Amino acid sequence: MKVTIRVKLLLMILIANSALVLAIYIANQIAFEKSFAQYVQSNAREKMHTVIVKVVETYKARNGFSWVKHRSPELSEIIQLYHQVNGVESNKPARRKGRPPEYKKGKDYRPKRGPKQEFDGSEQRRPAKGGPRGDRKLPPKRGAKSLPNRLIFKSPDGQLLIGKATMAQAALWLPMYTGDDSVKTRGQGDLIGFIGIENGTLVTSRFDAMFAKQQEQQFLHIALIALLVTVILAIPFSKYLVQPIIRLRRTAKRLAGGDYEHKVKLDRRDELGLLARDMNKLADTLAQNQTARQQWIADISHELRTPIAVIRAELEGMIDGVIDTDEAQLSSLYEEIERLTNLVDDLHQLSLSDRGALTYNMMPCELSGVLNRCIDKRRSELSLFEVTVNCADKLTLHCDPQRISQLFDNLLQNTMRYTDVSEEKNGQLSISVTQTSEKTQVIWQDSSPSVTSEQLPMLFDRLYRVDNARTRQTGGSGLGLAICTSIVEGHQGTIRADLSDLGGLAIIMEFTH
Repeated sequence: MKVTIRVKLLLMILIANSALVLAIYIANQIAFEKSFAQYVQSNAREKMHTVIVKVVETYKARNGFSWVKHRSPELSEIIQLYHQVNGVESNKPARRKGRPPEYKKGKDYRPKRGPKQEFDGSEQRRPAKGGPRGDRKLPPKRGAKSLPNRLIFKSPDGQLLIGKATMAQAALWLPMYTGDDSVKTRGQGDLIGFIGIENGTLVTSRFDAMFAKQQEQQFLHIALIALLVTVILAIPFSKYLVQPIIRLRRTAKRLAGGDYEHKVKLDRRDELGLLARDMNKLADTLAQNQTARQQWIADISHELRTPIAVIRAELEGMIDGVIDTDEAQLSSLYEEIERLTNLVDDLHQLSLSDRGALTYNMMPCELSGVLNRCIDKRRSELSLFEVTVNCADKLTLHCDPQRISQLFDNLLQNTMRYTDVSEEKNGQLSISVTQTSEKTQVIWQDSSPSVTSEQLPMLFDRLYRVDNARTRQTGGSGLGLAICTSIVEGHQGTIRADLSDLGGLAIIMEFTH
């Protein structure tokens, strides 16, 4: 069975709220029991005030609790006082104050008899109601929860003076101080011990027990009502949260099917609204990539078709005898094949870069040596250029020397193709390399012609040419600067174009350390 996100969200809300209600219920029960225990203790202390006063007075008079251990008359008197306070009848028979008057008259004394009563059988002795014992109450069963009728004493250090350990487990302990025998000093003075009431922690008052039971039931009802309200509110709330997700899912499904024109319309300012805006941007990006891919395929087809068409035409002319098969024609044919080979190599380099398959063998490298080797290799082609290199001899960069040489060679070819030179006016090339603790910067500048500011960001696009005048005869394939971008980014650097101080184009590269 597939569980939807709405069901999961609903269950999470219910579980969280149930846990919260349960925690509040338990905390309330604990707080209520603690407060009620304090109330019971306070009530018991008020009720036992006269007993505590008597104990403190006896303690002071006897200078200790020795009278407790020896079952003295003082202890019996305190127990009798405790029984009176709690309304418990004493189990001891009443003490006789004297002999009956009949005993004083001697053993031969007989009470006076009245007139002899005749038994006529009209009256019979009736049995008592309720059975042989009549209305006499039975003694309470052992272990029954009745009013406490035994006291326990212990010293301030917790040692039992009278009573058993089993009696002390459920006892209510009340501290006694030397000032408890006076209203003004009540609860003050030194602690002399504790008086314990057996089963004193039990709620013996019918009204107190009823109040505690009602409080427990009322809060239980409140907790159940809160859970019910949570369920009622969680259903529409989960729907409100899940509905935008469903719409986003539908949009993602349409994007996966190639429909990049569909947009999500969510007027929200939360994370779901941000996700909707990001998905709309994704749709725009996918549409642009699709257009660029289609344009890229069309441009590649055009670039490949042109040299192939030239080669085919020249070969057909040679076969038909229209074109002479001489050294000049063969050189022209070789140039077209070379141009086609370079184009295929450039495309291969870009495809490797796109797939991340270009390998870089990083090592410390002196940039001045790499630059000088690239310039020396093209010294004859740079005969009409004034080249200025400003780079320290010991300036090193952690890079791949082969890829950096390819980068500089592509920039040299770009400068030689698009810089105006003549016998009367030489072109200019300035290369400046500076280094700080954070980065190494290479600034490559050439002389006129330049480009417009609007064209600067597009120079690194694949197969881009500034104008139609730069044909394939004078220019390259339009992939040189795109390859430069791949190499610089492979070294975790940045590359950008700007207007040169020499009147042409400036390429600025920065490599972070």
